[in-house]
Amino acid sequence: MHVVIVGGGEVGWYLAERLRGENHDVVLIEQDERIARSIGDALDIQVVVGNGCHPSVLAEAGVGHASLLAGVTQNDEVNLIASLLGKQLGVPRTVVRIQTDELRGESGRGLLEAVGADVVMDPDADTASEILELIHLSGADEVYPMVGGQMVVLGATIQPGSMVAGEALRNVAVALDRKRQFLFGAVTRGAETVIPHGDEVLMPGDHVRVLTTREARRSTLELLGLEARRVRRLMVLGGGSVGSRVARAMTAEGAEVVLVERDQAQAEKLAAEMPRVRVVLGDITDIDMLREASVTTMDVVVATTGEDTANVLACAFAAAEGSSFTIAVIHRLALLPLVSQFGIGATLSPRTASANAVLRELRGTSGAVTTFLESDVEANEFDVRPGSPADGVMISELGVPVGILLGAVVRPDGSVEIAGGRTALRAGDKVVVFTKANDLPKAQQFFK
Repeated sequence: MHVVIVGGGEVGWYLAERLRGENHDVVLIEQDERIARSIGDALDIQVVVGNGCHPSVLAEAGVGHASLLAGVTQNDEVNLIASLLGKQLGVPRTVVRIQTDELRGESGRGLLEAVGADVVMDPDADTASEILELIHLSGADEVYPMVGGQMVVLGATIQPGSMVAGEALRNVAVALDRKRQFLFGAVTRGAETVIPHGDEVLMPGDHVRVLTTREARRSTLELLGLEARRVRRLMVLGGGSVGSRVARAMTAEGAEVVLVERDQAQAEKLAAEMPRVRVVLGDITDIDMLREASVTTMDVVVATTGEDTANVLACAFAAAEGSSFTIAVIHRLALLPLVSQFGIGATLSPRTASANAVLRELRGTSGAVTTFLESDVEANEFDVRPGSPADGVMISELGVPVGILLGAVVRPDGSVEIAGGRTALRAGDKVVVFTKANDLPKAQQFFK
């Protein structure tokens, strides 16, 4: 498929890299010549230098025969105009990234309807949702709901002394999973990520992605040597759209929340809107202020500002001074190696949620698409179509190649089954599949 991406920032770059790996014909539009050159050299794709609002630039990118246009710049107006022009030029599907609260609200509804975008991404809401999942399962560094939340992909590092350390996956399944509630979908050791087989031996320090039922997510985390604590006290660093959403949600759940915001007007506004939240005026890199705000007594500390360095430093201090589980929002992935050195519990990037929304629309699936930072493995949710190769067949009879792992099946009645060789698939089932991006077309063929 021919895909046009407007915007070469973190989201656009990540999305282009993913789509290029799936052998799509990708053209990216970027106004900054330096960024455009870097992307073209790194990804070997066509990059058009120019403004995505200009019809001539869109025409140069081949928008007339594009299957999808994604407007993912930091400028809402550019994204909206690019989508509108794309629709006028015949693009069947468009996706726009909108960050302004007013445009996402009731007053902006008419404009969005006029633009005609098929998907409007709300990166702040998606980021806040991911943070809340991590808070509810503090100890995991990734939590991605699948199949409407009935299944969950957990990312975590195996701890020394855990029940699975030193064991082959085949033995783990026999000894510890008699009720068939989890499945290891990916294992990262060093710089290499693999989709494991039964002989794979799990080692302390391995980072794993485990597919589990929502009911078993805490017990699954305990198998890895981690414990999800109940969050009674939470500190949110940054009172922007993401931080305020998290504070409101956790206050509604009964947690004691402290929110730190350096802008006085915003701090006063938040204090008036959320009387049950203790709002502290200050800079999140001010160590004395954090101590006075009792950062060392918190169960979880979340840094949500737009300044990556400040988020990392504040979370590093909280992790070093207390026993808090820390979560840092990171926009520049070049900082990720530093984050692991500072003992920060989890990081997340708005780019993954935005990219996943575009991938879901491009693939035409109603199910979830979950990609992971620093890995080309992803989890996808497929519907078994009537008459497809998977319809009425046991998994052992499908001939699934190495590198593709069917993880779980959710039946139309809502029942869940961790996939095994004798699992029979039927039309209407939803199947969670782990695969690398370049093997995705092979996996799709089973369900078409």
